Amino acid sequence: MGVNRTILYSNTMRKFWLGLTISTSIGLLYYTYLYYSVKGVAPGVDSNYSYALLSILVANVIGVLIFLSDKKLDKWIPWRKYMAGRLLLGIVINSFIAITIILLFGGIFLLSFDANARLGELWVTHHETILKLWIITLAGVIIYTIIYFALFSYKQYAIVQIDHVKGRRKQLQLQFEALKSQLSPHYLFNCLNTISSLIFKDPDLAEDFIRRLAETYQYILSNNEKQFVTLEEEVEFVKSYNYLLQVRFENNLKIDINLPRNVMKSKMPPLTLQMLVENAVKHNTITREQPLSIYIHAIDNTDIRVTNTKTTAPANVSSFHVGLENIKKRYEYFTKRQIKVEDSGKFTIQLPVINEIAKSA
Repeated sequence: MGVNRTILYSNTMRKFWLGLTISTSIGLLYYTYLYYSVKGVAPGVDSNYSYALLSILVANVIGVLIFLSDKKLDKWIPWRKYMAGRLLLGIVINSFIAITIILLFGGIFLLSFDANARLGELWVTHHETILKLWIITLAGVIIYTIIYFALFSYKQYAIVQIDHVKGRRKQLQLQFEALKSQLSPHYLFNCLNTISSLIFKDPDLAEDFIRRLAETYQYILSNNEKQFVTLEEEVEFVKSYNYLLQVRFENNLKIDINLPRNVMKSKMPPLTLQMLVENAVKHNTITREQPLSIYIHAIDNTDIRVTNTKTTAPANVSSFHVGLENIKKRYEYFTKRQIKVEDSGKFTIQLPVINEIAKSA
């Protein structure tokens, strides 16, 4: 907290001194312009510098009032929602503030040279100077408002880019966690144990098993950094993964995939279906007496349901919530629709179909 406060204080002071320098410079320029308009020469060492100080004071007052005005307008009329209206209103209000105060200062300045003059006489005598002052002030306010808008836009762009990088980093972290779960020693042990039992029993099946195992790991390693894959790619991977499971559990495990072609090009985070299938296998005992069925299908082309029957839960198995939370968080990057979970007679995960991926994803 202390570091954040120090940084905030440092930024505030930097803005304060920058604003003071700009306002002071503008005040001196206005003083020089008015002095030259009246005297016909630039102010010299013998000039009355009390007016220069007054000009600087007026410029800083205007700067503070415009700063406070912009803060209020940013709160009442946000740039994001009303960009054109905020820009136009900022120009109008800031121009009114600047012109009103400058005219008061200009009138006092001009009257100081002729105490007996009236305002009407000042207009007749100095109307060109006053009009030029109006135009310069209006141009200055417009330039300031445009620069303010440009800085605001750049800041928002920077925030969006930073949020995107943070989101991408978090997404990669989640995908790395998903990858680790697929490379777990427990999974490798089961696969190697299956290969060991097949080598002498059925060498051809063992060879095919090793080839399918290599294909699954090739898919995992080639897609672990991708943000999304197509449903078609994921289904093909699950089919290869199902082959490995069929060798291990034979007819005691059944995976039925029934998806229409018009959803196969939709998107999903990689390893989503595989993690759900693995969770079903991991958290249910699979034997001849307790077979397991997994059914993957679509609902109205808007959702994909992965449903599995429930058997006795194996001992010493960690909760499935870790993998499920991983999938939920990765889906949040692509859609606002929530993943639904139904846990009753059967266990069902309902995934929203993602047809379009935002460019920022």
